Amino acid sequence: MNKGLTLNNVSKRFGDYWALRDVRAFVPEAKITAFIGPNGAGKTTLLHVIGGTLKPDAGTVKLEGEVISGLPPHAIARLGIGRQFQDVRVFKGLTVLQNAMVAAFPISSQICLPTWAGGGSESAILRQAENEALRWLEYVGMADQRYALARELSFGQQKLVSLARLFAKQSRILLLDEPTAGLSHQMIEKVVSLIQRAVIEQGLTVALVEHNMSVVADLANWIHFLHEGHIAFSGAAAHVLGNKTVREIYMGL
Repeated sequence: MNKGLTLNNVSKRFGDYWALRDVRAFVPEAKITAFIGPNGAGKTTLLHVIGGTLKPDAGTVKLEGEVISGLPPHAIARLGIGRQFQDVRVFKGLTVLQNAMVAAFPISSQICLPTWAGGGSESAILRQAENEALRWLEYVGMADQRYALARELSFGQQKLVSLARLFAKQSRILLLDEPTAGLSHQMIEKVVSLIQRAVIEQGLTVALVEHNMSVVADLANWIHFLHEGHIAFSGAAAHVLGNKTVREIYMGL
């Protein structure tokens, strides 16, 4: 049994336009796999299909041999697949700590937001979630901002909170869409370091879409180059990034 994600002839169309055509790829366990390509190549659509926000029109996505394509997003999330969107989606009216606590609650818990300020029988679950949330906020360097509202954070800080939330949810596979887009050089280095640590220390599996080729070169164990909806080239980072066709089509070199 393959440990990881397997894409078998995945295709997706919008009307007469095929955004994905017979995509075959494997995202191995505890490795970083990058999907690169020009705008409109189908990269984000592919993450939508894996994450369940879009259903493929043909083909399947398998997790450790079991078909998951067609499942709703919440069911896929419960399998341990976490998603970070390019437009960071934090709960802007909640504090940094509350954002992380949302992910730290056990799936079986039925706690809703109004109970957070109370006590009673649910207080033990709240304390456990708070401790877990704080653990991951410290991990990403956001513990000092725990009481700040998410709307008050910079874009880069919101990305860190979204990563902490994925870790607190105990996601074992991360789908990262442009994790360094719009960030300063210093914040890019921090995010790259966190992703590397997550793979090394937690054994997480990462599938990422990224336009920054320096980041791809630093992170990726394997690269799939998408062009016009299909995978035109695959291989190790140095092999793909040094390929003449890839450099001509994607980098304009």
